[in-house]
Amino acid sequence: MRTKGFRAAAATRLCCMMAVCSCLASWHPSFLALPSKDLQRRAVAAALASQVLLPSVPAVAGDRDRTSMVIAVRRKFLPRVLAGYKKLQADGAVTDDFISGKDFKKFNTALDAYGSIQRLDEAPDKYSRKLQADARDVEQFLKAKDYQKAMEMLETFRQDIPAGPGSFVWTDEG
Repeated sequence: MRTKGFRAAAATRLCCMMAVCSCLASWHPSFLALPSKDLQRRAVAAALASQVLLPSVPAVAGDRDRTSMVIAVRRKFLPRVLAGYKKLQADGAVTDDFISGKDFKKFNTALDAYGSIQRLDEAPDKYSRKLQADARDVEQFLKAKDYQKAMEMLETFRQDIPAGPGSFVWTDEG
């Protein structure tokens, strides 16, 4: 039984053979009698079109490395985390305005997502679970308007992040 990968492999082999033949023909004109320019263009167009029509091979778990995923999430969510932290620090207290606004939900979502991506394996591990628990604790302290404990928990969250591309300091730009 042939699989989807068989077609892709066969198409790849065909394209490689065509490339080798065209290279040999350009080096040694007597190797292969080339058809006219119009036929060559049609053959190249047909070869390229056949690649589009073949089914794509599905992505396999682990295609992206951990670093690129962490950097992508860092780019998306860290600015929200830093903005929320700086707003809390500037206010000096947990205000009703902060809790009732959209920024509060975005801040908590960003903390949770940033903690979730810090796992070292594909499945959630002790690092990501600990960071998500820290994020939940921060949310509870903020809802209780306990500024001091919320800020301490945010620092704990930052320190619990494993060393690498996910670590940051509060003075980062995001």
